[in-house]
This record gives sequence, C-alpha cells and structure tokens, in this order.
Amino acid sequence: MVVVLAAMQEVSSILNPLLLAAFLAIASATPLNWMQRQGVPAPLAVLVLFLIIGMFFFLIFLALRGAVETMAAQAPQYQAHIGALFGELREYLVGLGVPPEALPDTLPLPAVGTFADAAATIAGGLTQFTAATFLVLLAFMFLLLEESTLPGKFNAAFPRSRRTRVRMRRFMQAVDRYIFIKSATSLGTGVVVGIGLFVIGVDFPVLWGILAGLLNFVPTVGSFIAAVPAVLVALVGGGWVEAIMAVALYVAVNVTVGSILEPRLMGRSLGLSPLVVLISLLVWGWVFGPVGMLLSIPLTMIAKLALEAQPATRWVAVMLSDRAD
Repeated sequence: MVVVLAAMQEVSSILNPLLLAAFLAIASATPLNWMQRQGVPAPLAVLVLFLIIGMFFFLIFLALRGAVETMAAQAPQYQAHIGALFGELREYLVGLGVPPEALPDTLPLPAVGTFADAAATIAGGLTQFTAATFLVLLAFMFLLLEESTLPGKFNAAFPRSRRTRVRMRRFMQAVDRYIFIKSATSLGTGVVVGIGLFVIGVDFPVLWGILAGLLNFVPTVGSFIAAVPAVLVALVGGGWVEAIMAVALYVAVNVTVGSILEPRLMGRSLGLSPLVVLISLLVWGWVFGPVGMLLSIPLTMIAKLALEAQPATRWVAVMLSDRAD
C-alpha cells in the first residue's frame, strides 16, 4: 500500500485532473440517469451536464479573480482598520490593569505591496487553474459517456457470478448516492453562507460561499477552516457585530447541515471515525496535495463502501466507522 501511494504521489499531476473528473462524473450520475428516464437521449444529457459544469467552473473563476483583485485594492483600508482595532484592544487591556510597557505600541503588518504581489501570484495560479479545468471537463465528459455501458460491462465481466454483479451494482449505487447527496448539501451550504454573508455586509460573500461549499466535504475541520477567513474579514471590514453575526451564521449552517440534514439523508452508518478523518486528510493530502485534502473524505468513504460490499472485508469498514455496529 505504501509503494502504491508513493507511486500515485509521483504521478499526482496526471491523476489529479482525472480524480476531479471522476468525482464530478459520479456526482452527475444521478441527474444523468434522471434525464435519461425522462426520455432525453444520452449524448444530449451528457452535453447538458457538460455545459452546466463548465459554466459553474467559469463562474467560480470569475468570482475568485474578482475577489483577489478587490482584496488587493482594499488592502490599505484593511490595514488602517486593523491598526484601529489593535489600538482599541490595547486601551481595553490597559484599562484592565495590564502595564502599557508590556504591550506593543503598534501591530506589525506586511507592507501594502506584499498584498499586491500575493494577489498577482494568486491570479497567475488561477490562470493555470483555468487551463487544467479544460482537461478535467474533457475527462468528465468521456466518463459520463462511459457510465451508460457499466451495467453491460459488469454482466460481461462476471457472467457466472450473479452475486458479484449484485455487490458491484449496490456498491456503485451507494457511491452515487453518497457523492450526490454530499455534493447537493455542499452546494446548499455554499449558497446559504454566501447569501447570509451578503446580507450581513461581509466583503467577498461569493468567495466565502465557494470556500464553505468546497470545505463542507471535510467534516468538522473544514467548516472551521472556511469560517476563519470570513470572520476575520467581517471583523476588519465591518466590526465586532458583523464578526459575531458571521460566526452565528456558520454555526447555524454547519449544525443544520452536518448534524441534522446529512445524517437524515445518508444514514448514520455512512459516518467516519474522527481519527479516520484526520488520517485521511494527512494521507490523501500527502498523495494528491490540496486536491487530495479536498476529496479525502469522499475517497475514504468510497473505500469504506467497497469494504462493506464484501463480507470478508466488512470488519475493516466497521473499524473505519464512527459507530460500533
């Protein structure tokens, strides 16, 4: 296993686009099957999903690029506000009895040009992201075209083993259901967070909504990571009231989605142990980088579903679960 993972790490630049394309194809399998049941020809259904996903990536690119450029332009205002907040905090601590000489007079902040350089670097990375997106979408389209032939391939590959075909079919259905529900709840999380932050008045609500939706795939840790930059921007751009409202929004959304909605839709049996979540982040992050960290939980969940499909390996799936049954 170590050798295989190390080999995958060496070719991660090739596997990452294919991994993203496979994830998108699995998430799109449910709407693809629905359109085909409604009488839409398979090539047309694939084309519709291809255009929808392509437009989604294009809008994400525009939102990220606009947020980075605006953030660099507003860097002087943010620095001034941070200095004012630090001054208020210093006065408050002195009022509590802290010796003034024990506190710094000013907060050391990077120069404004540092923010501009960082923005230029991020913008260049987004351009490379756009080029890689084309490969992802191309592989996504071919994987969708391949999806309709899977039942026939299962029958041809296992002509005398009906039990194996049933297990493979159940495994694929479980994976499709998990990825589709997780993608739908993540999309809902991003939309609600983006709209909520827009109403509160936090800068770059679209950016924070995208981040919240993507990191919803990482339980517990992801929601915290997504909330920190948005709350800091709310504090710097608005004030304490906006920051507290942003924290309340994130807590309400993540409790509703993570503790109520997802368990009810998926079932508690699809949970992972917190230790397994941490190990998954470390292992898949080491193998595939940021893409691996983003998809670490779906990848581990697919492995857990595959282990559950075989009686001989079900005990491993039980050890990965967050329950003892």
